[in-house]
Amino acid sequence: MKKLQELFTQIINATEVETKRKSVREAKRYILGNWEGIRNQYEPDYHGCSAEGHVSHILSSRLSSRPLGWSKTGVDQMARLRAFAANGGVVYDFLLEKKRAERKEARISRLKQEIIEKRKAAGSYETMGNLEILNTGKRTVASRFLRSIRSF
Repeated sequence: MKKLQELFTQIINATEVETKRKSVREAKRYILGNWEGIRNQYEPDYHGCSAEGHVSHILSSRLSSRPLGWSKTGVDQMARLRAFAANGGVVYDFLLEKKRAERKEARISRLKQEIIEKRKAAGSYETMGNLEILNTGKRTVASRFLRSIRSF
């Protein structure tokens, strides 16, 4: 790394234009800051990461090259969808499976609701039949009212 720093110093000293020197300094900072990763890629056990390339080519091509207004939910869903497709996923099959799962969930929810309604009806009928005020012969305002709503 010492030789690399010396090389950058020589390049900076030999560069005449200040804007070019600034560019070389930025390159020096970037390379020295990532030197360990640069060296590691030549190791036999190194399994690299192409995250920068993926961000640039997969996500940015849709999310920033054609500027649009994105909600947090929308940008998250688009990023996941593009990553899914880039990893070999078939979007049509994914959406078809998701739709099937939603239909199944809706059907289960509807059946649960039907069961709840049946239990409510059966439970309220039994409760009305067990009210003592309806089984006595006394005619009160309450008994007349309950008898009038018993058939609902």
